[in-house]
Amino acid sequence: MPLPPSPPSSPSPDAPSHLTSRYSLDVRFCETDLMGVVHHGSYVAYLEAGRIDWLKRRGLSYDEVVRRGIHLAVAEMRIKYRQPARFGDRLVVETTCSEIHRVTARFTYRIFRDETRICDGDVLLACLSSSLVLTRLPDDLARILASPDPTAAG
Repeated sequence: MPLPPSPPSSPSPDAPSHLTSRYSLDVRFCETDLMGVVHHGSYVAYLEAGRIDWLKRRGLSYDEVVRRGIHLAVAEMRIKYRQPARFGDRLVVETTCSEIHRVTARFTYRIFRDETRICDGDVLLACLSSSLVLTRLPDDLARILASPDPTAAG
């Protein structure tokens, strides 16, 4: 039986560029493995750091969301590794809110070292109530997810 098609490996071509933010980080030694490259599990933290920065640039802290009794839980995650990154590399996590639905939001990611694309990622977040029941994204949160990065040049 053939496998279902993979989700897009880069930000959705339909997502406006204003929904993309960029976050820079330096690879720390503790994020590398015995081969001297970034451990595959470290990329999960890079995606999360990009997403948290994406929200912060739009004036929203994740703590604020939780205080409102809302959780954005990871329902799906996919990472495609393209090139190795190493200790000391400066990486840029490009984060895009590519889809917003009634109870979910999808973020797509591309991680670069200079002009070299290191990996692509895709995370589907499900909106949960404080009792961990699937719930509709609040209207104001959906508006923030559709808002531009006010810190972007242009």
